[in-house]
Amino acid sequence: MKTYILLPAFLFLLTLSAFAQDKPRITVEGISEMKIMPDEALITISLSEKAMTTSDVTNALNKTAKSVADALKKSGVTDYTFAADNYYVSINRIYTNGSAKDSGYVAYQTLRVVVENTGQDLIKVLESVQQSSDMGFQVAFRISDEKQKGYQEALLKDALTDAQKKAAIIASSLDLENLKVYHIDYSSSQPFQPVMYRAEAMMMKSADSRTEPTFNPEEQTVSDRVKVIFTFE
Repeated sequence: MKTYILLPAFLFLLTLSAFAQDKPRITVEGISEMKIMPDEALITISLSEKAMTTSDVTNALNKTAKSVADALKKSGVTDYTFAADNYYVSINRIYTNGSAKDSGYVAYQTLRVVVENTGQDLIKVLESVQQSSDMGFQVAFRISDEKQKGYQEALLKDALTDAQKKAAIIASSLDLENLKVYHIDYSSSQPFQPVMYRAEAMMMKSADSRTEPTFNPEEQTVSDRVKVIFTFE
Protein backbone atom coordinates (compact mmCIF):
# COMPACT_ATOMS: atom_id res chain seq x y z
CA MET A 1 0.00 0.00 0.00
CA LYS A 2 2.83 2.41 0.78
CA THR A 3 4.17 1.94 -2.70
CA TYR A 4 0.86 3.00 -4.27
CA ILE A 5 0.59 6.02 -1.95
CA LEU A 6 4.11 7.37 -2.57
CA LEU A 7 4.09 6.84 -6.35
CA PRO A 8 1.39 9.46 -7.13
CA ALA A 9 3.17 11.96 -4.85
CA PHE A 10 6.45 11.31 -6.65
CA LEU A 11 4.79 11.80 -10.03
CA PHE A 12 3.19 15.02 -8.78
CA LEU A 13 6.63 16.42 -7.86
CA LEU A 14 7.96 15.49 -11.27
CA THR A 15 5.04 17.31 -12.88
CA LEU A 16 5.73 20.47 -10.86
CA SER A 17 9.41 20.33 -11.76
CA ALA A 18 8.65 19.89 -15.45
CA PHE A 19 6.16 22.76 -15.30
CA ALA A 20 8.81 25.02 -13.75
CA GLN A 21 11.33 24.13 -16.44
CA ASP A 22 8.80 24.74 -19.21
CA LYS A 23 8.21 28.40 -18.34
CA PRO A 24 8.00 30.55 -21.47
CA ARG A 25 11.23 32.35 -22.27
CA ILE A 26 12.61 35.20 -24.35
CA THR A 27 16.13 34.94 -25.74
CA VAL A 28 17.81 38.19 -26.76
CA GLU A 29 21.33 39.15 -27.76
CA GLY A 30 22.83 42.32 -26.35
CA ILE A 31 25.38 44.07 -28.57
CA SER A 32 27.76 46.91 -27.77
CA GLU A 33 30.23 48.84 -29.90
CA MET A 34 32.65 51.73 -29.47
CA LYS A 35 35.44 53.46 -31.39
CA ILE A 36 38.82 53.72 -29.68
CA MET A 37 42.05 55.45 -30.65
CA PRO A 38 45.17 53.26 -30.22
CA ASP A 39 47.39 54.51 -27.41
CA GLU A 40 50.60 52.59 -28.16
CA ALA A 41 52.64 51.26 -31.08
CA LEU A 42 54.35 47.88 -31.42
CA ILE A 43 57.49 47.76 -33.57
CA THR A 44 58.56 44.23 -34.52
CA ILE A 45 62.13 43.94 -35.82
CA SER A 46 63.36 40.75 -37.48
CA LEU A 47 67.09 40.03 -37.20
CA SER A 48 69.16 37.39 -38.97
CA GLU A 49 72.89 36.75 -39.26
CA LYS A 50 75.03 34.12 -41.01
CA ALA A 51 78.45 32.75 -40.02
CA MET A 52 80.45 29.55 -40.31
CA THR A 53 80.30 28.65 -36.61
CA THR A 54 77.56 28.80 -34.02
CA SER A 55 79.64 31.04 -31.77
CA ASP A 56 80.33 33.52 -34.57
CA VAL A 57 76.71 33.67 -35.69
CA THR A 58 75.55 34.11 -32.08
CA ASN A 59 78.03 36.90 -31.47
CA ALA A 60 77.00 38.63 -34.71
CA LEU A 61 73.33 38.48 -33.78
CA ASN A 62 74.00 39.73 -30.25
CA LYS A 63 76.01 42.62 -31.68
CA THR A 64 73.16 43.66 -33.97
CA ALA A 65 70.59 43.42 -31.16
CA LYS A 66 72.85 45.51 -28.92
CA SER A 67 73.20 48.18 -31.60
CA VAL A 68 69.41 48.50 -31.69
CA ALA A 69 69.19 48.69 -27.89
CA ASP A 70 71.92 51.36 -27.80
CA ALA A 71 70.19 53.37 -30.52
CA LEU A 72 66.94 53.34 -28.55
CA LYS A 73 68.71 54.71 -25.48
CA LYS A 74 70.20 57.53 -27.56
CA SER A 75 66.82 58.47 -29.04
CA GLY A 76 65.87 60.44 -25.93
CA VAL A 77 62.58 58.55 -25.61
CA THR A 78 61.90 57.06 -22.18
CA ASP A 79 58.34 55.68 -22.45
CA TYR A 80 59.09 52.42 -24.25
CA THR A 81 59.77 48.77 -23.48
CA PHE A 82 62.30 46.60 -25.28
CA ALA A 83 62.28 42.81 -25.44
CA ALA A 84 64.03 40.10 -27.46
CA ASP A 85 62.53 36.66 -28.12
CA ASN A 86 62.19 33.84 -30.68
CA TYR A 87 65.94 33.25 -30.79
CA TYR A 88 67.12 30.18 -32.67
CA VAL A 89 70.03 28.90 -34.76
CA SER A 90 69.80 26.51 -37.69
CA ILE A 91 72.11 25.07 -40.31
CA ASN A 92 72.47 27.27 -43.37
CA ARG A 93 71.51 24.70 -45.98
CA ILE A 94 71.78 25.80 -49.60
CA TYR A 95 69.98 23.90 -52.37
CA THR A 96 71.45 23.99 -55.87
CA ASN A 97 70.35 21.85 -58.83
CA GLY A 98 68.59 19.35 -56.63
CA SER A 99 71.49 18.91 -54.21
CA ALA A 100 71.96 20.38 -50.73
CA LYS A 101 75.13 21.83 -49.24
CA ASP A 102 75.63 23.04 -45.67
CA SER A 103 77.37 26.38 -45.39
CA GLY A 104 77.67 27.46 -41.77
CA TYR A 105 74.79 28.59 -39.65
CA VAL A 106 72.06 31.20 -39.62
CA ALA A 107 70.66 32.77 -36.44
CA TYR A 108 67.32 34.52 -36.05
CA GLN A 109 65.84 36.74 -33.38
CA THR A 110 62.81 39.01 -32.99
CA LEU A 111 63.00 42.36 -31.21
CA ARG A 112 59.84 44.01 -29.92
CA VAL A 113 59.63 47.67 -29.00
CA VAL A 114 56.43 49.06 -27.48
CA VAL A 115 56.18 52.86 -27.64
CA GLU A 116 53.55 54.52 -25.45
CA ASN A 117 53.43 57.73 -27.48
CA THR A 118 52.24 57.11 -31.06
CA GLY A 119 53.24 60.61 -32.14
CA GLN A 120 56.69 62.17 -32.08
CA ASP A 121 58.19 59.53 -29.77
CA LEU A 122 57.38 56.84 -32.31
CA ILE A 123 59.12 58.84 -35.05
CA LYS A 124 62.22 59.27 -32.88
CA VAL A 125 62.38 55.57 -32.09
CA LEU A 126 62.05 54.55 -35.74
CA GLU A 127 64.69 57.06 -36.81
CA SER A 128 67.08 55.70 -34.19
CA VAL A 129 66.46 52.11 -35.24
CA GLN A 130 67.00 53.01 -38.89
CA GLN A 131 70.40 54.48 -38.11
CA SER A 132 71.56 51.42 -36.20
CA SER A 133 71.40 48.79 -38.96
CA ASP A 134 69.63 47.56 -42.09
CA MET A 135 66.78 45.24 -41.13
CA GLY A 136 63.11 44.55 -41.72
CA PHE A 137 60.40 45.76 -39.36
CA GLN A 138 56.65 46.08 -38.94
CA VAL A 139 54.59 48.67 -37.08
CA ALA A 140 51.22 47.94 -35.47
CA PHE A 141 48.98 50.26 -33.47
CA ARG A 142 47.08 48.74 -30.56
CA ILE A 143 45.23 49.36 -27.30
CA SER A 144 47.36 49.00 -24.16
CA ASP A 145 46.50 46.23 -21.68
CA GLU A 146 45.65 48.80 -19.01
CA LYS A 147 43.02 50.51 -21.16
CA GLN A 148 41.68 47.24 -22.55
CA LYS A 149 40.40 46.21 -19.11
CA GLY A 150 38.35 49.39 -18.75
CA TYR A 151 36.98 49.15 -22.28
CA GLN A 152 36.04 45.48 -21.85
CA GLU A 153 34.04 46.28 -18.72
CA ALA A 154 32.26 49.16 -20.46
CA LEU A 155 31.48 47.01 -23.51
CA LEU A 156 30.02 44.21 -21.37
CA LYS A 157 27.87 46.63 -19.35
CA ASP A 158 26.55 48.22 -22.54
CA ALA A 159 25.81 44.79 -24.04
CA LEU A 160 23.86 43.73 -20.93
CA THR A 161 21.94 47.01 -20.94
CA ASP A 162 21.14 46.48 -24.62
CA ALA A 163 19.83 42.97 -23.90
CA GLN A 164 17.67 44.25 -21.06
CA LYS A 165 16.21 47.02 -23.23
CA LYS A 166 15.37 44.60 -26.03
CA ALA A 167 13.65 42.19 -23.64
CA ALA A 168 11.69 45.07 -22.06
CA ILE A 169 10.49 46.23 -25.49
CA ILE A 170 9.33 42.70 -26.37
CA ALA A 171 7.57 42.29 -23.02
CA SER A 172 5.85 45.68 -23.28
CA SER A 173 4.74 45.09 -26.86
CA LEU A 174 3.26 41.67 -26.06
CA ASP A 175 1.86 42.49 -22.59
CA LEU A 176 4.17 40.04 -20.84
CA GLU A 177 4.62 40.34 -17.08
CA ASN A 178 7.21 39.49 -14.41
CA LEU A 179 10.19 39.52 -16.72
CA LYS A 180 13.14 37.83 -14.97
CA VAL A 181 16.64 36.80 -16.01
CA TYR A 182 16.83 33.01 -16.41
CA HIS A 183 20.25 32.42 -18.00
CA ILE A 184 23.22 34.44 -19.31
CA ASP A 185 25.52 33.04 -21.97
CA TYR A 186 28.72 35.06 -22.33
CA SER A 187 32.28 34.49 -23.43
CA SER A 188 34.67 37.34 -24.12
CA SER A 189 35.06 37.96 -27.83
CA GLN A 190 38.58 39.43 -27.38
CA PRO A 191 37.87 42.39 -29.65
CA PHE A 192 41.18 44.19 -29.28
CA GLN A 193 43.43 43.29 -32.19
CA PRO A 194 46.53 45.22 -33.31
CA VAL A 195 46.13 47.14 -36.57
CA MET A 196 49.13 46.83 -38.86
CA TYR A 197 50.42 50.01 -40.46
CA ARG A 198 51.54 47.98 -43.46
CA ALA A 199 51.00 44.31 -44.13
CA GLU A 200 54.47 43.77 -45.58
CA ALA A 201 57.74 44.24 -43.75
CA MET A 202 59.37 47.59 -44.41
CA MET A 203 63.11 47.56 -45.04
CA MET A 204 65.42 50.18 -43.56
CA LYS A 205 66.99 52.36 -46.23
CA SER A 206 70.42 53.86 -46.57
CA ALA A 207 71.07 57.23 -44.93
CA ASP A 208 70.89 59.25 -48.13
CA SER A 209 67.46 57.85 -49.11
CA ARG A 210 65.94 57.77 -45.64
CA THR A 211 62.92 60.01 -45.03
CA GLU A 212 61.01 60.61 -41.83
CA PRO A 213 58.09 58.16 -41.66
CA THR A 214 54.58 59.49 -41.19
CA PHE A 215 51.78 57.69 -39.37
CA ASN A 216 48.08 58.37 -39.07
CA PRO A 217 46.61 55.80 -36.68
CA GLU A 218 42.86 55.45 -37.07
CA GLU A 219 40.13 54.63 -34.59
CA GLN A 220 39.55 50.95 -33.95
CA THR A 221 35.98 49.71 -33.79
CA VAL A 222 35.56 47.16 -30.99
CA SER A 223 32.42 45.30 -29.99
CA ASP A 224 31.07 42.71 -27.60
CA ARG A 225 27.91 40.62 -27.28
CA VAL A 226 26.05 38.61 -24.69
CA LYS A 227 23.01 36.29 -24.88
CA VAL A 228 20.44 36.61 -22.11
CA ILE A 229 17.36 34.40 -21.57
CA PHE A 230 14.40 35.88 -19.66
CA THR A 231 11.32 34.11 -18.29
CA PHE A 232 7.90 35.76 -18.09
CA GLU A 233 4.30 35.04 -17.15
